[in-house]
Amino acid sequence: MRPSPGALSVPLGPAARMRRSVARALPAPVVDRIRAMRGHRPSRVVTLDDLDRELEEAARLFAVSEDAAREYLRGITLAVPEDHPEDPFSSEYESWVWDLYHRVSGRAEYSIANEASPFDLEEAVGAPYPYSTGSTTVVGEELVARGFIISTLGISPPARLVEFGSGWGNLTNDLTQMGFEMTAVEVEERFCTLTERRSRQPERLHVVHGGMLEFEPSTPFDAAIFYESFHHCADHMAMLAKLGRVVRPGGRVLWAGEPIQPLAYPWGLRLDGYSLWSTRTHGWLELGFDENYFSEALARSGWRGRRTRLPAGSPLADVIVAER
Repeated sequence: MRPSPGALSVPLGPAARMRRSVARALPAPVVDRIRAMRGHRPSRVVTLDDLDRELEEAARLFAVSEDAAREYLRGITLAVPEDHPEDPFSSEYESWVWDLYHRVSGRAEYSIANEASPFDLEEAVGAPYPYSTGSTTVVGEELVARGFIISTLGISPPARLVEFGSGWGNLTNDLTQMGFEMTAVEVEERFCTLTERRSRQPERLHVVHGGMLEFEPSTPFDAAIFYESFHHCADHMAMLAKLGRVVRPGGRVLWAGEPIQPLAYPWGLRLDGYSLWSTRTHGWLELGFDENYFSEALARSGWRGRRTRLPAGSPLADVIVAER
């Protein structure tokens, strides 16, 4: 599929384009050997029958070290199903995605209640994620990413912003302290409470307990932000269409730290170890989007986006800014 002109502009130099083209053309075993030569641990392909045993080991490691558990999960992946329908915008393709979710998660149904996160509220007030991990890598990457997101906003206070899936409230509270008028939309009620309790500028903060698809603003915002949250949306095309009502004419939408990357299929459940852990353990919806597919999805919804990255600083310092 070719992206529509102007839908998503990803600036790449000739060398980067060549590397990407070569990587996509090589067989997976060859890519693994190249990554191993560069110091990357090759992934082991596991089956669904073996998955629980692998995740038991990950759980043991999480109890000892966040970094060790993440490194272990980076070493496994689930085999990619090859039977997906051709048209990624069809109902048949969507059914294929949900069937895979049900098989990987072990759950017969999905609802936003599945996105609940286990954490101790009182402990999180003093040490929320990422500080609770005790990992200098995780904390450092998160701080760099939030700074990069703010640097790409292109809007100044006291503009009105909405963050969908605000989670621990880190970015929302960063922005309220800058003087932005923030609305945080979050499905986990304890996250809502946590964000309010951590806020140093409560007069600039409005927290909404609910799903992003159900949220209806009384007045459009200057910008909407998704930070590691859009891939949890159960109907991303409906959300893209809805954003035209959420954001005022001339406003913008930011997707930050989202898994929009080269995939073996247009969109669907991510099958890397950490995503498998999240889906199997918690029931979270961990979608990924191929770059070409996401470009086309933006275009069909009337959005034009441009991507900027700071890979040397953090893998999460990756932002798409879209306008109509």
